[in-house]
Amino acid sequence: MAAAPRRAHRCDERGAALVVTLVALLVMGGLLAAYLAVSALEPQISRNLADASRARHLAEAGVERGFNVLIGIADATGGWSVLLAGATVAHPWMPVAGLTNVALARTANAGTFSVSVRNDNGAADTPITGLSASTRPSMDTSPTADDNATVIMRSTGTFDRVSKTVEVVVQRAALPPFAAALSIPATTLRAAVAAASFDIDGRDYGCAGGGPSCDTESSWAVTSNPLKYGVSVGPDARAAIESALAAPSIGDGVKGKSRTDPAGAYATGLETVTSDGALTPTRVDEFVRVVARNPATAVLQSTAACPLVLTGASAATSTATLGNGCGMTTTVDLGSRQDPRLVFVRGDLILDRGVKGAGILLVQDGDLTSQGDLEWDGVVIVAGRGATLSLSGGGRTAIRGAAIASESIAGGTVDVAIGGSSAGLSVRTSAQNLSMAQGLRALHSIVNWREI
Repeated sequence: MAAAPRRAHRCDERGAALVVTLVALLVMGGLLAAYLAVSALEPQISRNLADASRARHLAEAGVERGFNVLIGIADATGGWSVLLAGATVAHPWMPVAGLTNVALARTANAGTFSVSVRNDNGAADTPITGLSASTRPSMDTSPTADDNATVIMRSTGTFDRVSKTVEVVVQRAALPPFAAALSIPATTLRAAVAAASFDIDGRDYGCAGGGPSCDTESSWAVTSNPLKYGVSVGPDARAAIESALAAPSIGDGVKGKSRTDPAGAYATGLETVTSDGALTPTRVDEFVRVVARNPATAVLQSTAACPLVLTGASAATSTATLGNGCGMTTTVDLGSRQDPRLVFVRGDLILDRGVKGAGILLVQDGDLTSQGDLEWDGVVIVAGRGATLSLSGGGRTAIRGAAIASESIAGGTVDVAIGGSSAGLSVRTSAQNLSMAQGLRALHSIVNWREI
């Protein structure tokens, strides 16, 4: 019997096209859904980035505003304890008055910033402040007492529910402590006093009128602020300065706090000369170095071959010509009480004819020699190697604030020289002008920065 023929088996491909089409539609649908999702997220991502950038710019604006506020605020010690009242260890941050939820002016819905400060009173602050218990100055130990003129400032910028926070360290280079109208902190003192008379007055003077009226000496009157001594020197130098001021006509020109009765009325003569251990050449040099490191400080360099000469006019002017005899000539604004300046010279500086200014006149490692009229509101400091304050010639000198002659390393012939032909020397204490000098922007700096 013959075998039955084998039946051919064929794959049935009917319906395959439908499956392929469905798979393709699913893939394309997924891609479309992903594309739509991404296209919907990208604007949000871009918006978030833009908002975050605006929030950070707002935080930076708050830093600038807060920095300006801190420049204008200080307590009696030159620090910022006044801003820290009410702070505790658990709640150290204190809002800066007027800088909470501040909106940018002239722009609607542009976001806000808020600024607060706290003291640097913990070891955890050392990485950002650089201060510790062993540094000078050392870190603070209390959340409310700023003894080192250093605080941490925080600014938070907010734009459309996005916030960015920036923290900075703000430091103030506090003026050295002035115990007297004229301070000569050298331990070994060399003073040359040839003037027939002068006026060194530790009573506090103020000017109520303000403006140009304060350029007239008669506008300044004794205030009720505490007395300072007439002259202060290093611990072992009192005999030397008293010898230089031995003539009765000279000694009676020194006025201020009495050495034997500090709480009493002002005295005259050698009784107002004191030894001061708080102000030392080292402390003055530290202040000078801090000021020199500040990016806001422009240091004018004088050399032995090309000494700087500041030339004024027959009538004292705050716009003087600075030259060095070696081809350099420029105009220098010496400031006013409304716009005080820091004038920093490294090396010798000669003042010729009539000059006046306000703020801080600082000479490092050189002599400050006045050959004409000098009127200065604020602080005059001569410090460093071979430093000499020389007020000679036929001019008149009027310093309202304080003067320091601090030679850290002997090199000059004298620390202070007051020439016999001087037309008049007046150095008077003025808390008003010292406060003005302390508020100089050049004494403030932001020393660190971080975003949190």
